[in-house]
Amino acid sequence: MNPKKYLLVVLLLALLSCTGDPDLDQPRSEDFGYRPVYGSSESAQIAWTSPQSIASPGKIYVYGKYLLVNEAREGIHVFDNSNPQFPIALGFLRIIGNSDMAIKDNILYADYMGNLVALTIDDFTNVQQKGKLELANWEKGVPPPVGYRFECADPAMGIVVAWKKVKNENLKCYAIR
Repeated sequence: MNPKKYLLVVLLLALLSCTGDPDLDQPRSEDFGYRPVYGSSESAQIAWTSPQSIASPGKIYVYGKYLLVNEAREGIHVFDNSNPQFPIALGFLRIIGNSDMAIKDNILYADYMGNLVALTIDDFTNVQQKGKLELANWEKGVPPPVGYRFECADPAMGIVVAWKKVKNENLKCYAIR
């Protein structure tokens, strides 16, 4: 094939393969940001609640007959995994800020609001805190999503227990971790 015709065919194919930006309809990170949701230390207490749907799964842990699935920054879903083909949701262990966990000898170790806590799990419905170790350099509350602008947290308002997605209206802070 003639080099000029070959070049023309390649250019024509390149032009035909160009389509619109698939992300054009998606909001850009500068179009929205996050506003802190404040709560008291009481509202952020570790608590057993009814089962919830999994929205943002994190770590998965199997312990004995239990399957534990982290809900990013919210807590841990607990399932009876006696039959792995049909796990049964037992409940949700609300641990605000939680992203990691480990278990040894019926003690669940989890990060929680700037602390590493040790919780008894002989009975998930009656979890007891056995110990707590404060983590250094941890700002109290749930950190904002990374890569987005957000309203700067005000410690006088309480503990940040969550972040609400909002239209970017002059949000001044930015998380780059």
